[in-house]
Amino acid sequence: MATVVARPPQLRQSPTPPPPLAPTLSLNTSKAGPVPVPNKHLQPLSPGSPPVCTPETPPASPPAKQLSIQVQSLLYPPHRYPLLHAAPPIYSIEARDLAAALEHTSSQPLPEPKQVFPWMHGLHADNHIQLAFFAARRKSLRRTPKCIRGITVVKANGDLNASKLKGAISPQEILQYGQEARPGFLEVDPKEGFSVRNFQIQVGKMAMVSDVVVYGDENTDKADVYAVAKRIAEAQVLGKAKADGGKDTPLYNTFVLTSKLRKISTLVAKTDSPRRPGGGAET
Repeated sequence: MATVVARPPQLRQSPTPPPPLAPTLSLNTSKAGPVPVPNKHLQPLSPGSPPVCTPETPPASPPAKQLSIQVQSLLYPPHRYPLLHAAPPIYSIEARDLAAALEHTSSQPLPEPKQVFPWMHGLHADNHIQLAFFAARRKSLRRTPKCIRGITVVKANGDLNASKLKGAISPQEILQYGQEARPGFLEVDPKEGFSVRNFQIQVGKMAMVSDVVVYGDENTDKADVYAVAKRIAEAQVLGKAKADGGKDTPLYNTFVLTSKLRKISTLVAKTDSPRRPGGGAET
């Protein structure tokens, strides 16, 4: 006879549980202060239509800098100089006054580039490529700047190989000559093509915003000097009438140098070459 022996079940030993972690944050809110209510300071809105917000108008822009800057010149106003011709006005100037005026003008601060460019680049009304790049639809960029006043020295006979004052130019560089010559300054703005420099037109452009001093050497008749001065003075009057109707455009003036060149040796760039008895110039 078989005997069945019943064994008691073995109990598994579970691992010892780790000790409970100490709480790092306290959830006790009994001591916490009152919770702030956002926008509590705002007044409750009354029923009805929403308030209309009135846009704030920004302050007016300050005037353009070119209108506030006025370049000082010893040649303006010209009433201190003797009047040689009334219509168009032509004045007389001595050598010492010219030297002082040039020295004074050279010490004046230059205007900001944006005040004279792109006008100095040459913006012809028919040059659509140049206008599209520089001015687009802003016609104000084509206006003659009012923040610059230079001095242009012109030798009447145009011969710059002798008796040349420093910086002097010939009348042909700023006036039209020939059978089809018209009154006024030479039109130097390019009618076609595109360039961001156009250095070749800078003399003509600066003459339009300068007082002009005309002189002649000992071989030039005074009548020829006055004739050139008259044409330049007429061009200045015509240029003022064309620019903005002559309302705000400064009036530039023409002067005739009445002193001998030897009295202004500091301004002479080239003197007459001494002649040999046989007629040739010494080297």
